[in-house]
Parts: sequence; C-alpha cells; structure tokens
Amino acid sequence: MKALTFVGPGELEVSDIAPPPPLAGHEALVRMTLAGVCGSDLHIYHGHTPVEPGTVLGHELVGVVEAVGAQVSRWRPGDRVVSSFVIACGTCAMCRRRWWAQCEERMILGHGAYFGGLGGAQAEFCVVPQADVNLFLIPPEVSDEQAVFAGDVLATGYFAARRGGIEPGDSVLVVGAGPVGMMALMAAGLLGAGRILIADPVEARLDLARSLGAETLNPELVNVEMAVRARTDEAGVDVVLECVGRPDAMETALRCVRGGGTVSAVGVPAQVSGEFPYYDAWNRDLTLRSGICNVHAVIDRVLRLLAAGRLHPELVVSHRLALEEGPEAYRIFDRRQAHKIMLRP
Repeated sequence: MKALTFVGPGELEVSDIAPPPPLAGHEALVRMTLAGVCGSDLHIYHGHTPVEPGTVLGHELVGVVEAVGAQVSRWRPGDRVVSSFVIACGTCAMCRRRWWAQCEERMILGHGAYFGGLGGAQAEFCVVPQADVNLFLIPPEVSDEQAVFAGDVLATGYFAARRGGIEPGDSVLVVGAGPVGMMALMAAGLLGAGRILIADPVEARLDLARSLGAETLNPELVNVEMAVRARTDEAGVDVVLECVGRPDAMETALRCVRGGGTVSAVGVPAQVSGEFPYYDAWNRDLTLRSGICNVHAVIDRVLRLLAAGRLHPELVVSHRLALEEGPEAYRIFDRRQAHKIMLRP
C-alpha cells in the first residue's frame, strides 16, 4: 500500500510498503478517506520527536472500516469512523477514571517506537488498536473534512476552552493562531466569550482569525501584554488559551492573564523544562491547567456540535492534496504557507 514515510529530518517520501499483517482480535483496519497534517507532525519532520526511518506518519484520520478482529463488537465493515489520536487501552486505572489521555499504555498513531510503534494515518490503510475504545462513529450530517478535526485539533481546542473555565462575557486571549489556536477561538466563542483576542506573527493567520470574529495582535508589531492591558482596563484577560508550546508563548500567557485568572495550555511543549515564575503565579492567584487532550471525554460532544452546525473547523483548510503530494505538503506547512492541509489517498 502507499504511505507517507519518514526518511530523516526534513525528508519524507511516499513509499509502497507491505500491507498490514492479519488483525489482532481487538484491532480494526480502516481504509483511509482523509488524513490531516498537524503541527505536532512537524516535531517529527524536524527531528525533535525521534522516529525510525520508514515510520508511517500521521495521526488525524477519517475512514471506513474495512475489517475487524474477532473481539471487536462495536464496528462492522462499512462504518464511517474517526479515531482519537491518543490510543488508549480502555481497561487500566486511568481509563476507568475516564482520563484516557493518561492511559498507562498510551500510544499515539504515527509517532514511532517511543509512542507505541503504531503505523500512521497518512496512508491507504491504518490499523487502530482497541477499536471499540478508540474509534467513533461519524454522524451522517458531518463531512469527512469536519470529522477529521474531531479526533485531534478541534477536540484539543474545545478541551482547552473548557479547561479554561470560560463563562459568558469573559475576555479571552488565544496565544497562537495555528490550527489548534483557531479551534480554541471557535470553542471560546461557542462557550460565550465576550471578547476574544488572538496573538500570532503570521498575518495570513490573523486575517483568518479576524474573519472568525477575533481581535488580532501581531507580536512582531505590538507589545502583546501592553495591547491586552489597554483593551482590558489594565487588568488582563480572564482566560488565556496557550496553543503554541514554546516558552515565550507561556510567558505571554502568564503576563496577559488577570489576577485570579486561568491559563489553559495545550500547545505541545518545545522543550522539556524551563523557568516558571512560581511566586508571581502564587501572588496573583493564577490557575494553570495544561496537558494532552483527553479526546475520548469530549469527542462525542464535539461530533454532536458539528452535526448541529455549531462549529465549522473546515473553514481553516487551505490545501487539499493527494497523498502523493505529502512531502510538499509538509514543506509548505513548515514554511507557514498553509493554515491546514488535508491529504487524500
């Protein structure tokens, strides 16, 4: 089968690889109809997340069930499904607590041996383990292009907004206008935020954010903290949704939130550790919530919102390419020349 594989940092290729082996009892084989290219895929592309040469990339997928193992009870061939990017076992202590993102056997599609050695979604077929736990039925009203967001970036943006505790009328700053930031912007509006600001250095992203109702700030042109305070009577915003993961983004978040406010951070960290202003956070009564999205806990709600027409993540798709164009897709995404790219086998 054809698949987009990792060769080395900055180098990918579309390869003909062996088809998946016979299914284990808990697995489902999904014939891909659409796969997204995610910002966290760039961590692999740059060599920051180590994967082995030949790894099939991608963790955002929509497809049709082709075959199932003997132990799978929820799915039949022909079912139209989306997968969580986090693959959980469904039976460990954390899964029983409904915190599937902290599964004791957590794996991530297309992320190499360190994250479970699973094949990725940017291929003609993808094997999803524990299919009864990790696949979700797509409502007929929801398009493939909408549904592919539900398994990762839309769920993550919604998760960030919910964990921010946004209440009607709150002021919100979104740090980062990439795909996750755009989803967080949409979710903040859905939860009733009265004023949404978004900070990003890429003007094309800011143009899109403005079309979605946000006030935009370019950190290369303005001091974001001063601009935020000028628009909030010097108090700072009620909630910051940090969607980048770099230390400077977290610094911006902590500087721009008001006393007693909340920072909800979902950006994939760009480094393992760094300095944290513990005294300032304590003195200002700040709440910091961070972490990998607990997709399984929110995806059903997200799919219902999509079916009801309350969310439109497809508005951020800028490029629709064939799987064979995968290497070029990564190049233009890396150069920030695309908002969101979809690959179709």
